[in-house]
Amino acid sequence: MAKKRKKDKEDKEDYEFTPPEFDEKEFLLKELRDTKTVLLTVGYASVFGIVAGVMANLDQDLVPLGLALVIAGLVSLKYFYPFIKVDVTQFQKKNWAGNIAWFFFTFLAVWVLMFNFPIADHADPTVTEVTVWVDNGTNVTAIDYEYVDSVGAYVWVPRWGESLDSMIHASAAYTVNITAKVADNGELVTALMSVDGGENFVSMTPEENHRYGFLLTGDQILSGSLTFEIRAADDAGHVTVFMPASAIPVSA
Repeated sequence: MAKKRKKDKEDKEDYEFTPPEFDEKEFLLKELRDTKTVLLTVGYASVFGIVAGVMANLDQDLVPLGLALVIAGLVSLKYFYPFIKVDVTQFQKKNWAGNIAWFFFTFLAVWVLMFNFPIADHADPTVTEVTVWVDNGTNVTAIDYEYVDSVGAYVWVPRWGESLDSMIHASAAYTVNITAKVADNGELVTALMSVDGGENFVSMTPEENHRYGFLLTGDQILSGSLTFEIRAADDAGHVTVFMPASAIPVSA
Protein backbone atom coordinates (compact mmCIF):
# COMPACT_ATOMS: atom_id res chain seq x y z
CA MET A 1 0.00 0.00 0.00
CA ALA A 2 2.86 2.38 0.79
CA LYS A 3 4.36 1.76 -2.66
CA LYS A 4 1.00 2.47 -4.33
CA ARG A 5 0.56 5.78 -2.46
CA LYS A 6 4.10 6.74 -3.43
CA LYS A 7 3.39 5.96 -7.09
CA ASP A 8 0.17 8.04 -7.05
CA LYS A 9 2.07 10.94 -5.51
CA GLU A 10 4.72 10.75 -8.22
CA ASP A 11 2.02 10.68 -10.94
CA LYS A 12 0.42 13.84 -9.51
CA GLU A 13 3.72 15.62 -9.36
CA ASP A 14 4.41 14.78 -13.00
CA TYR A 15 1.09 16.35 -14.24
CA GLU A 16 1.49 19.79 -15.85
CA PHE A 17 -1.48 21.97 -16.99
CA THR A 18 -1.19 23.18 -20.56
CA PRO A 19 -3.53 26.10 -21.41
CA PRO A 20 -5.29 25.95 -24.76
CA GLU A 21 -3.65 27.92 -27.51
CA PHE A 22 -5.15 31.42 -27.87
CA ASP A 23 -5.84 32.48 -31.44
CA GLU A 24 -5.74 36.27 -31.20
CA LYS A 25 -6.64 36.81 -34.83
CA GLU A 26 -9.74 34.61 -34.62
CA PHE A 27 -10.80 36.36 -31.41
CA LEU A 28 -10.48 39.82 -32.96
CA LEU A 29 -12.37 38.74 -36.06
CA LYS A 30 -15.20 37.37 -33.90
CA GLU A 31 -15.42 40.59 -31.86
CA LEU A 32 -15.47 42.71 -35.00
CA ARG A 33 -18.16 40.53 -36.52
CA ASP A 34 -20.32 40.73 -33.39
CA THR A 35 -19.93 44.53 -33.15
CA LYS A 36 -20.72 44.96 -36.84
CA THR A 37 -23.79 42.76 -36.47
CA VAL A 38 -25.10 44.78 -33.53
CA LEU A 39 -24.65 48.08 -35.39
CA LEU A 40 -26.39 46.73 -38.47
CA THR A 41 -29.21 45.34 -36.32
CA VAL A 42 -29.70 48.73 -34.65
CA GLY A 43 -29.82 50.45 -38.04
CA TYR A 44 -32.24 47.86 -39.42
CA ALA A 45 -34.53 48.17 -36.39
CA SER A 46 -34.44 51.99 -36.67
CA VAL A 47 -35.82 51.77 -40.20
CA PHE A 48 -38.73 49.64 -39.01
CA GLY A 49 -39.35 52.01 -36.08
CA ILE A 50 -39.38 55.08 -38.33
CA VAL A 51 -41.80 53.44 -40.80
CA ALA A 52 -44.13 52.38 -37.97
CA GLY A 53 -43.97 55.88 -36.43
CA VAL A 54 -44.71 57.66 -39.71
CA MET A 55 -47.68 55.38 -40.38
CA ALA A 56 -49.10 55.96 -36.89
CA ASN A 57 -48.64 59.74 -37.15
CA LEU A 58 -50.51 59.79 -40.44
CA ASP A 59 -53.37 57.69 -39.07
CA GLN A 60 -53.61 56.58 -35.43
CA ASP A 61 -55.75 53.62 -36.52
CA LEU A 62 -52.52 52.18 -37.94
CA VAL A 63 -50.85 52.00 -34.51
CA PRO A 64 -51.58 48.23 -34.16
CA LEU A 65 -49.55 47.67 -37.33
CA GLY A 66 -46.50 48.56 -35.25
CA LEU A 67 -46.79 45.19 -33.52
CA ALA A 68 -46.98 43.45 -36.89
CA LEU A 69 -43.92 45.36 -38.12
CA VAL A 70 -41.76 44.46 -35.13
CA ILE A 71 -42.67 40.78 -35.51
CA ALA A 72 -41.96 40.93 -39.24
CA GLY A 73 -38.62 42.58 -38.56
CA LEU A 74 -37.61 39.96 -36.01
CA VAL A 75 -38.51 37.13 -38.37
CA SER A 76 -36.64 38.78 -41.23
CA LEU A 77 -33.34 38.92 -39.32
CA LYS A 78 -32.33 35.44 -40.46
CA TYR A 79 -32.67 36.63 -44.08
CA PHE A 80 -31.26 40.08 -43.48
CA TYR A 81 -27.88 38.91 -42.19
CA PRO A 82 -27.00 36.71 -45.19
CA PHE A 83 -28.20 39.47 -47.51
CA ILE A 84 -25.67 41.93 -46.05
CA LYS A 85 -22.93 39.26 -46.05
CA VAL A 86 -22.89 38.55 -42.31
CA ASP A 87 -21.75 34.98 -41.62
CA VAL A 88 -24.29 33.44 -39.24
CA THR A 89 -22.90 29.90 -39.38
CA GLN A 90 -20.92 30.61 -36.21
CA PHE A 91 -23.90 32.16 -34.39
CA GLN A 92 -24.82 30.59 -31.07
CA LYS A 93 -28.10 30.92 -29.23
CA LYS A 94 -26.72 33.82 -27.19
CA ASN A 95 -25.84 35.68 -30.43
CA TRP A 96 -29.37 35.33 -31.75
CA ALA A 97 -30.90 36.25 -28.38
CA GLY A 98 -28.70 39.34 -28.10
CA ASN A 99 -29.45 40.60 -31.60
CA ILE A 100 -33.18 39.99 -31.17
CA ALA A 101 -33.08 42.06 -27.97
CA TRP A 102 -31.13 44.85 -29.73
CA PHE A 103 -33.69 44.90 -32.55
CA PHE A 104 -36.74 44.94 -30.27
CA PHE A 105 -35.59 47.66 -27.90
CA THR A 106 -34.20 49.84 -30.70
CA PHE A 107 -37.49 49.55 -32.60
CA LEU A 108 -39.42 50.43 -29.45
CA ALA A 109 -37.24 53.46 -28.65
CA VAL A 110 -37.47 54.87 -32.20
CA TRP A 111 -41.20 54.18 -32.39
CA VAL A 112 -41.88 56.01 -29.11
CA LEU A 113 -39.61 58.89 -30.21
CA MET A 114 -41.67 59.30 -33.37
CA PHE A 115 -44.78 59.94 -31.23
CA ASN A 116 -43.26 62.77 -29.22
CA PHE A 117 -42.33 66.41 -29.73
CA PRO A 118 -40.60 67.73 -31.78
CA ILE A 119 -41.38 64.97 -34.30
CA ALA A 120 -45.07 64.74 -33.44
CA ASP A 121 -47.57 66.32 -31.06
CA HIS A 122 -50.46 64.18 -29.87
CA ALA A 123 -51.02 65.91 -26.52
CA ASP A 124 -53.63 68.55 -25.77
CA PRO A 125 -52.65 71.81 -24.05
CA THR A 126 -53.08 71.88 -20.27
CA VAL A 127 -54.81 74.48 -18.11
CA THR A 128 -53.77 74.22 -14.44
CA GLU A 129 -53.05 76.27 -11.31
CA VAL A 130 -56.02 78.58 -11.79
CA THR A 131 -56.05 81.55 -9.40
CA VAL A 132 -58.23 84.67 -9.26
CA TRP A 133 -56.48 87.70 -7.78
CA VAL A 134 -58.67 90.43 -6.27
CA ASP A 135 -57.44 93.98 -5.62
CA ASN A 136 -59.93 96.17 -3.73
CA GLY A 137 -57.68 99.23 -3.88
CA THR A 138 -56.08 98.68 -0.49
CA ASN A 139 -55.53 94.95 -0.27
CA VAL A 140 -54.78 92.09 -2.69
CA THR A 141 -56.21 88.62 -2.03
CA ALA A 142 -56.23 85.35 -3.95
CA ILE A 143 -58.79 82.62 -4.62
CA ASP A 144 -57.41 79.26 -5.75
CA TYR A 145 -59.26 76.59 -7.69
CA GLU A 146 -58.17 73.35 -6.04
CA TYR A 147 -59.28 69.87 -5.08
CA VAL A 148 -60.61 69.53 -1.52
CA ASP A 149 -60.70 66.00 -0.10
CA SER A 150 -63.53 66.70 2.33
CA VAL A 151 -65.72 67.92 -0.52
CA GLY A 152 -64.49 65.40 -3.06
CA ALA A 153 -64.35 68.00 -5.83
CA TYR A 154 -62.59 71.08 -7.14
CA VAL A 155 -63.84 74.25 -5.45
CA TRP A 156 -62.81 77.87 -4.97
CA VAL A 157 -60.71 78.28 -1.84
CA PRO A 158 -59.64 81.72 -0.46
CA ARG A 159 -55.88 81.49 0.01
CA TRP A 160 -55.79 83.37 3.32
CA GLY A 161 -59.05 82.15 4.86
CA GLU A 162 -61.36 85.02 3.89
CA SER A 163 -65.09 84.61 3.29
CA LEU A 164 -65.60 83.74 -0.39
CA ASP A 165 -68.98 85.50 -0.48
CA SER A 166 -67.51 88.95 0.20
CA MET A 167 -64.20 88.90 -1.68
CA ILE A 168 -65.42 90.38 -4.98
CA HIS A 169 -67.82 93.32 -5.32
CA ALA A 170 -69.52 94.60 -8.46
CA SER A 171 -67.62 97.86 -8.27
CA ALA A 172 -65.12 99.59 -10.51
CA ALA A 173 -62.90 99.91 -7.43
CA TYR A 174 -62.31 96.14 -7.54
CA THR A 175 -59.78 94.79 -10.02
CA VAL A 176 -59.96 91.06 -10.81
CA ASN A 177 -57.15 89.17 -12.56
CA ILE A 178 -58.02 85.62 -13.66
CA THR A 179 -54.76 83.70 -14.09
CA ALA A 180 -53.84 80.16 -15.11
CA LYS A 181 -50.85 78.12 -16.20
CA VAL A 182 -51.46 77.28 -19.86
CA ALA A 183 -48.85 75.02 -21.43
CA ASP A 184 -48.28 72.56 -24.24
CA ASN A 185 -45.52 70.08 -25.13
CA GLY A 186 -45.29 71.77 -28.52
CA GLU A 187 -46.10 75.37 -29.38
CA LEU A 188 -49.08 77.06 -27.76
CA VAL A 189 -50.92 79.20 -30.32
CA THR A 190 -53.77 80.81 -28.39
CA ALA A 191 -55.01 81.19 -24.83
CA LEU A 192 -58.46 82.77 -24.92
CA MET A 193 -60.87 83.86 -22.19
CA SER A 194 -64.62 84.38 -22.13
CA VAL A 195 -66.39 85.77 -19.02
CA ASP A 196 -70.00 85.23 -17.85
CA GLY A 197 -70.79 82.60 -20.49
CA GLY A 198 -70.36 84.93 -23.42
CA GLU A 199 -69.24 83.87 -26.88
CA ASN A 200 -66.76 86.74 -27.16
CA PHE A 201 -63.32 85.20 -26.54
CA VAL A 202 -60.41 87.55 -25.89
CA SER A 203 -56.70 86.73 -25.81
CA MET A 204 -55.22 86.34 -22.34
CA THR A 205 -52.06 88.28 -21.47
CA PRO A 206 -48.80 86.30 -21.13
CA GLU A 207 -47.21 86.71 -17.71
CA GLU A 208 -44.30 84.43 -16.71
CA ASN A 209 -43.61 80.70 -16.27
CA HIS A 210 -46.31 79.78 -18.82
CA ARG A 211 -48.92 81.77 -16.89
CA TYR A 212 -51.59 83.87 -18.60
CA GLY A 213 -53.94 86.47 -17.12
CA PHE A 214 -57.16 88.26 -17.93
CA LEU A 215 -57.95 91.58 -16.22
CA LEU A 216 -61.39 93.08 -15.58
CA THR A 217 -63.12 95.27 -12.98
CA GLY A 218 -65.91 94.30 -10.63
CA ASP A 219 -68.53 96.37 -12.45
CA GLN A 220 -67.91 94.35 -15.64
CA ILE A 221 -69.27 91.24 -13.91
CA LEU A 222 -72.99 91.55 -14.62
CA SER A 223 -74.43 88.19 -13.58
CA GLY A 224 -73.91 88.36 -9.81
CA SER A 225 -71.25 85.67 -9.95
CA LEU A 226 -67.97 85.22 -11.77
CA THR A 227 -67.89 82.42 -14.34
CA PHE A 228 -65.43 82.04 -17.17
CA GLU A 229 -64.08 79.71 -19.82
CA ILE A 230 -60.51 79.29 -21.06
CA ARG A 231 -59.74 77.85 -24.48
CA ALA A 232 -56.15 76.86 -25.32
CA ALA A 233 -54.99 75.67 -28.73
CA ASP A 234 -51.61 74.45 -30.01
CA ASP A 235 -50.04 74.43 -33.46
CA ALA A 236 -51.13 70.82 -34.03
CA GLY A 237 -54.79 71.81 -33.80
CA HIS A 238 -55.46 70.37 -30.34
CA VAL A 239 -57.86 72.40 -28.19
CA THR A 240 -58.46 72.27 -24.44
CA VAL A 241 -61.52 73.90 -22.87
CA PHE A 242 -61.41 74.70 -19.16
CA MET A 243 -64.48 75.82 -17.22
CA PRO A 244 -64.64 75.76 -13.39
CA ALA A 245 -67.37 73.58 -11.95
CA SER A 246 -68.62 76.43 -9.71
CA ALA A 247 -68.83 80.21 -9.84
CA ILE A 248 -67.36 82.80 -7.48
CA PRO A 249 -70.05 84.91 -5.79
CA VAL A 250 -69.96 88.66 -6.51
CA SER A 251 -71.48 91.03 -3.96
CA ALA A 252 -73.35 94.18 -4.95
